[in-house]
Formats: sequence, structure tokens, C-alpha cells
Amino acid sequence: MSIGILEQVDDRVAALRCVENQMRAAQAGKLRAVYEVLCEMGADLSTIDGDAAVAEVACLLHLSHRSAQRLADDALSICARTHIFDALERGDIDLTRAKIIESLLPTDDLQEQFEDFAIFYATDHTPYETRRWILSNLPEEHEGTERKSEYEKRAVGVEHHSHGMSEFWAYLPTDTAETFFATLDRLAREQADPEDERTPDQRRADAVDDLLGEKVSVTTSVSVILPTNEQNATVNGIPLPYSAAWRLALANADKWSTFLAGADGRITAEAPTRYRIPASVARLVRARDRHCRFPGCHVPAARCDLDHTVPFPLGLTTAANLHCLCRRHHRLKHETGWNVREIGANHLEWTSPSGRTYVTRPPDVFTPGG
Repeated sequence: MSIGILEQVDDRVAALRCVENQMRAAQAGKLRAVYEVLCEMGADLSTIDGDAAVAEVACLLHLSHRSAQRLADDALSICARTHIFDALERGDIDLTRAKIIESLLPTDDLQEQFEDFAIFYATDHTPYETRRWILSNLPEEHEGTERKSEYEKRAVGVEHHSHGMSEFWAYLPTDTAETFFATLDRLAREQADPEDERTPDQRRADAVDDLLGEKVSVTTSVSVILPTNEQNATVNGIPLPYSAAWRLALANADKWSTFLAGADGRITAEAPTRYRIPASVARLVRARDRHCRFPGCHVPAARCDLDHTVPFPLGLTTAANLHCLCRRHHRLKHETGWNVREIGANHLEWTSPSGRTYVTRPPDVFTPGG
């Protein structure tokens, strides 16, 4: 490619970037204008007066009420977040990324911890990558506190368009949404043939009609990946906090497949989603521990219970989370102030009610008697 052509390409790229920045600044300007109109009318969108204000915006911009409602929600939420709004106005991020950051970091403490990092990350990553990064870095306590309030927002709706077409939308729990989409995708794939000229999206859309008409039945395939470091769990590739993914796996144990993955992201084994301990795992744990794992106790493993160190269902039914405890020390762990945690390599750290700690290790297989 000649120098002249390269210069022309550079000019076109610079022009494209300039137009994109102008569009982003215009998006910010539109949100600010809507925000000021709503504030002037004293709009609380949860009241009838707020609904009247949204109707005013709809009339001013020739929008449907639902579209005006979405615009009003965006204006009120993003204009209240100075850092996000400023990034949009500068052209660092677009409205899509701004909405992702605002919706996933809704609390003051998370704003302070993650907002600037999320904006910086979003400047040169796709919306999908931005969403994945935020979900992968959210603390577990946030997921727990926000889960109930988000569940209360579940809803479905329909908006009619021209030519006999309509837009159907739904805000659903992740397990419901993934199961529904996986059903449509599986059906679309099964019904495809070499002469089928429909796109995958078109086949999935047609599958909705087949399901409503009860013309077909299909078994869905949903995979949950649980990394051993308890970070970056996924449900069919969608990133979720570890505890949320594990709860979904348990709730759908009969329908979904759950796997463990190492720190390198590679699947290492199928994760048990049942409390019952498989015979092969029980044999392995007893052979490894040889006796009760409480400090100083040598009751043979054959006469011990197998205990989940992290109680099920928070802890998996795996050899790494199972240890031999005699009946006395099993009860002591569950009914008194003694606590235990696994600290790596199957080493157990016991903490007494007085706060003293003791560590027990799996016996050396080459030492007679352990």
C-alpha cells in the first residue's frame, strides 16, 4: 500500500473517530437535556406525576411511552453519576458502555472502588468485554445484597412495530433466561439442514412459534464452570459471581452440567452437585487421611465420618473439601466453637474457642502408621 493511500486511510480513521466522539457528546447532551426537563417538572418516576413527565418527554420527542421511559431512566441514572457522564461527554465511552457500568455498579461503595477502573477498561474494550470484566471483579457481598432487589425487577413486555412485527423483551433470572435461550438454540440447530437458508437468529425466532405450538420437545444443554480459585465462574459463558453460579448449578442439578476448572481456566473434572459422596471419592479420602483429621486424634478412617470442611451446598462434594472426622470430633466441629478451614494441600487449620490454631496434615504414605 502506497504512502498516499495510507495517509488517506489515516484521514478516514481520524474522521470516523471524530464523528464517533461527536455522537457520544451528543448522547450526553441529550441525556442532560432530558434530565433537566424532568428535574424542572420535579419528576419522581415511581409516581403518577413522574409518569406524566415521561409522557411529556414522549410527546416532545415523538417517542412511544416505553421508549421515553427508557430515555428518562438513562438520563436520571447516568447524569447522577458524574464520572460516567463526563466520560460519555468526552467521548471516552459510548452510551452502551455507560449504561453497563451504571447498572452493574449501582451502590456508593462500588462506585468508589470500581467506577474509574471500569471506565478506563471500557475505553478500549467491547461492551461484552466490559460487562464480563465488571462481573468478574465484583465482590461476592455485592452479589448477595443486590440479588433480591434485582429479582424484584423481573418483567416481560411487548412493543409493536410495523409490517406485522413486534419486539418481545424479558428481564429474567439468569437460570430461566439461559434455559430458554439454550432451548431455542438447540432446537434451531436440530432443525437446520444444508438447504436451510435461514440465519441462526431467524431459526431461533421460528423456534419460539414451534415451542408455543407444542410442536416439539427439546433437551437443553447448559454448562456451569466453577474455577477452583472461586473467581470468574460462568453459566454458558456468561460471567457470574461464584456463589451465584453455584446456586444456579444446585437449583438445576437435574438439567445442567457443572464442571470444575483449574487456575488456567481448563476444565479438570465434573463438579458434584449432590450431597451424597460417591464411593470412589469416599475411598480416596479415607486412603489419604488414614485417620481422624482433628489434632492428635488417630481413630482409623474406616471408623470415621466424612465431613464437608466447607458445608454443603456452599462447599463441593469433592475430595479436596472432604476429610475424615471421628464421631466425637465431627460433633465438636458442628456443635461447639471449634472452626476448621482448608489452607491448601489438604492441610487443615483448626481454631479453638480460645483463638489458638492447630494445623493437621495428610499422613505421609511412606511412613508406617501415618
